[in-house]
Amino acid sequence: MSNYYHYDTGKNGKVSVNFDVNFSKLRNIDSKAGKNLLHGPKQAYNLNLDYEMDENNNLNLMLDYAKDNLETRMRDFSVSSSAPDDLKYPITSFTSERKTIALTYDGKNSNSDYSLSASYSQLNRDPYAADTPGTNEKKYKSWNIEARDTIRTSDNNKLIFGGEYRGDKASIYSGDNTVKNTDQYSLYLYDEYRVDNKLLLTPAIRYDYHKSFGSHTSPNLGATYFISDKSRFKANYGTSYRAPSVDELYGAFTHGGIWGGMAIVGNPDLKPEKSKGWEISYEQEFGDTTSAKLTYFDNKKEDAISYKIEMASPSQMGKFYNIDSTSSKGVEFEIKHDFGKGFTLVGNYNWLDSVDDTTGERLNYNARNTYMAKLMWTEPIKKEWNITAWNKWYTDFQYDSDTVYSVNTFNFTVTKRWGDKYRVFAGIDNVFNKDLSDMGYYGRLWRVGAEMKF
Repeated sequence: MSNYYHYDTGKNGKVSVNFDVNFSKLRNIDSKAGKNLLHGPKQAYNLNLDYEMDENNNLNLMLDYAKDNLETRMRDFSVSSSAPDDLKYPITSFTSERKTIALTYDGKNSNSDYSLSASYSQLNRDPYAADTPGTNEKKYKSWNIEARDTIRTSDNNKLIFGGEYRGDKASIYSGDNTVKNTDQYSLYLYDEYRVDNKLLLTPAIRYDYHKSFGSHTSPNLGATYFISDKSRFKANYGTSYRAPSVDELYGAFTHGGIWGGMAIVGNPDLKPEKSKGWEISYEQEFGDTTSAKLTYFDNKKEDAISYKIEMASPSQMGKFYNIDSTSSKGVEFEIKHDFGKGFTLVGNYNWLDSVDDTTGERLNYNARNTYMAKLMWTEPIKKEWNITAWNKWYTDFQYDSDTVYSVNTFNFTVTKRWGDKYRVFAGIDNVFNKDLSDMGYYGRLWRVGAEMKF
């Protein structure tokens, strides 16, 4: 159950305010012992205040608060299998509280748009057994400062540059009460240069510095060639860099409970993840009713960050680690056609081949083939009715080296509007009730709702 409220003052002089509230309660999807999911109440509040200093300068203040009180039941393997379910599957609670404040200044002049923003966020999490609150509390603090400017240097050139600082601090539990922190900053430069009516070039470069891993520079180059107004080629070559997060380095946390489920621990010996790759695509519009896009990509990663099971069931333990070298290549194709009278059909297909270069084996948690077909109808006169139905297929999804799945799900939504003020909707995901938890399917899910504006 979810109910939300949005209030907008409109512009009163130089000030405008938006306020959003959301209250939700997650049902226990499956009450069978050992299989139920996190459930319980959630609440969120967001306030946005804009102050227009003048027509070229603006200030925004954002305040955000969210709190979850969730619980589940997980198997306690220290209890005999012949014991009652309430003892075998004790309640484990998961509480979290997040607070965020951000201040942003936006300004512009005749040929420049610039901004400066700063934010602070604090997150407290506590997974615990019903009788031991506070034993595994974990606290995060994060600071972020970013400055950015966009300058139009000429009619055919636009330059974007900026810098960012991020600091993260977290208290680590599971026998280690020390505070860990990571500090990093980056500088970036991006250029859009229109060579002529046919060719657009977009070179970019990014510099990252991490206090634990040093510096790294990532260049990128993109190009778009316009064959005509209806067709174009795009190509891109780029590199990227990602330092491990605080959790990946030092974390110790549990998915699903203290005594069962999956426990995941960090690895302070992790290295940063570096990648490079290229892609090329062709886009084409056929008249005003049909469009298509075909893309091929090829990427390589060094020291890719992943995790693996180090202890088998009944109590599984996962740990982050680096994969020396991985390769991913694939094809993406999408076509869209407007039949008229409100009907639109969209279809896409993705083929993916991701392997560990050292072993030659496929990487887990991805499908070789993904297909999707979506049919949408919008009542063409008043546009007050909309029906969308789609089917998604996965074939050759590798969960692990011994487990491969193929599955398809059918879904639909129906929406009815009355002008701009009232809306009702209903929908069903996974209509045919597929149950495959390894891929995130827990059976049929339906939703209904209503919205009123005044």
